[in-house]
Amino acid sequence: MSEQKFNKNLVRSILLGIAILLLGFVGNNLFSAKDEKAETTISFRSKVVEATAAKPSKIPITVAVSGRLKASNRMELFAEVTGILKNKNFNAGQAFAQGQNVATIDDSEYRAQLIAARSSFMGILSQSLADIAMDYPENAAVWQNFLRDIQPTENMPALPKIDNLQLKQFLSGRNILSTYYTIQSQEVRLNKYQIKAPYTGVLSEATIDPGTLVRIGQKMGTFVQLGTYELEASVSRSSLAFLQQGNKINLYAEDLNQEYSGTVSRINTTINSTTQMVSVYFTVSGEKLKEGMYLEAIIEAGSATDAMEIERNTLIDGNAIYTIGSDSTLVLTPITVVKFAEDKAIVTGIKTGTLLPLVQISGAFEGMKVVPQNRK
Repeated sequence: MSEQKFNKNLVRSILLGIAILLLGFVGNNLFSAKDEKAETTISFRSKVVEATAAKPSKIPITVAVSGRLKASNRMELFAEVTGILKNKNFNAGQAFAQGQNVATIDDSEYRAQLIAARSSFMGILSQSLADIAMDYPENAAVWQNFLRDIQPTENMPALPKIDNLQLKQFLSGRNILSTYYTIQSQEVRLNKYQIKAPYTGVLSEATIDPGTLVRIGQKMGTFVQLGTYELEASVSRSSLAFLQQGNKINLYAEDLNQEYSGTVSRINTTINSTTQMVSVYFTVSGEKLKEGMYLEAIIEAGSATDAMEIERNTLIDGNAIYTIGSDSTLVLTPITVVKFAEDKAIVTGIKTGTLLPLVQISGAFEGMKVVPQNRK
C-alpha cells in the first residue's frame, strides 16, 4: 500500500516538473517576441526630394519700400512772450499765406512801455545836444537830425556813425548809447508777439484756443508747408547697396489709386540697433498728398546676371546651398547672395543644369542619398 502511494507521488512530481519546464519555455518565447517588437526598425531608404534643373537668367533687382508722409518743412510753434492770444482763426486745419500772422498775442502793455522808453530817450538826447553843439560843433547837425527822426510810435532810426572817440565817450557817459541799444532789443522782442508764416502752409495742430493766456515756453501748435513731403522708409542693409541719393522712384497711394514721382533725398548712415534696418528718406510732392498718408513703392535697382531666385530657408550659413550630384547625393555648393526678398533670395554661382532641391531638406548633410523628383 505504501509502495503504491510512493509511485503516485513520484508520477505527480515528474508531471509537475514537466509542466514547469513547459511554462518556462513558453514564457521565454513570449518575452523574446516582445523584445524583438520593441527594437527600432532602421530604414535605409533614400528621401524623395522635389527638385528642378537650374536655369540661371537675368533677374531684375527691386527694392520694396513703404511709409507715411511727413511735411518736409514743419515748424513747432512756441511762445516767447506772455499774453492773450488774439486772433480767432488759430485753429487746426487753418491755412495761412507766407508772411501772414499765424498767431497774434496781445502786445498793448509792452508796446506802451516801448513808446515810453523812446520818449525818455528823446529827453536824454535833447539835454545833451547843447553840450554836443558846444564841444563837438562838427557833429551837432547830425545828432539834431537824428533826434528829429525819432518817433515814439515807430522803430528807432539808425544811430549816426561816431568817428570821434571823445564824442563816443561823452555819449556813453550820458547812457545815450546803452539806452539806444536797450530800446532796439525791446523792438526785437515786440516782434515776438506776432508769429508770421515763413511759407504758405496750414496749422496742422493747435494746442491752445483763441482768447486764452499764452505763457513763455508754451507750445502753441505745429505749422506745416503744403505740397512738399518726405517719406521715411526702413531698408535692409542688403538692399541699401542698390540705392543712391538722387535715385528716381514711383510712389503709389492705394487709397487714391494714383502714382507720384519721388527722389531719394538722403540715406542715414546709422543702423537701427533693434531692427538692423537703415532709414532712407524720399522727397515727394503732389496736390492730393497729405501728411500722414501711407505710400508704397517698388524701386527698380538694376539687375543680376546668371542669377536664380531660391527659397531663403534652403541657404546654408548664408553662403551655400545643397545641390544634387550625379550619384543622387547632396553636395554643399558655395553661392553668392545678391539680395534677400522676404522668403526668397536671389543668388549667383549656380551652373546651368545643376539639380536643385526646391525645399529645405530635414536633417540634410553632405553625401546624403536622395531620390530627386523633377518638377515639370
